[in-house]
Amino acid sequence: MIAPPAVELNAVTKIFDTGDNSVTALRDVDLRIARGEFVSVVGPSGCGKSTILRLILGLTTPSDGEVRVFGVPITKPHDDVGMVFQKPTLLPWLNILDNVLFPIRHKTGRVTPNDIATARDLLDMVHLGDFESHRPSELSGGMQQRAAIARALLHDPHLLLMDEPFSALDALT
Repeated sequence: MIAPPAVELNAVTKIFDTGDNSVTALRDVDLRIARGEFVSVVGPSGCGKSTILRLILGLTTPSDGEVRVFGVPITKPHDDVGMVFQKPTLLPWLNILDNVLFPIRHKTGRVTPNDIATARDLLDMVHLGDFESHRPSELSGGMQQRAAIARALLHDPHLLLMDEPFSALDALT
């Protein structure tokens, strides 16, 4: 049996209704991404790149067509996918460690010692181990983005989506 692609978009159209008018972000898009494949979507601002990522993540639904991840139709956010947004979206009142742990705390209501150890390992990996107790406002934009990458990796997703994640990174990374 052949495993389904990691990502499938079948005749996907996305129209945003803005009240007085509508904006067609995508029209009849077909896309297949194999497991283990590394893909970059390149295009001008406003062409629908972020919309494709949000559809795959389940943050929005297509106006027409179907989105599947690992063969499963996507109608809502799901755990198989991690997302690094264009902006770090860190919570200013939490320190960096707690920002990395936030999705698990929000989903399960608790954080285990194993979760904390994994978060610290990820912060070390992105060279932020010495900054876990700092607030986002105390970090550079590149450091904040690296914290967001660690957060996206915390639950060990099978698929990682990144929306211009390296635009704020510095020479260290």
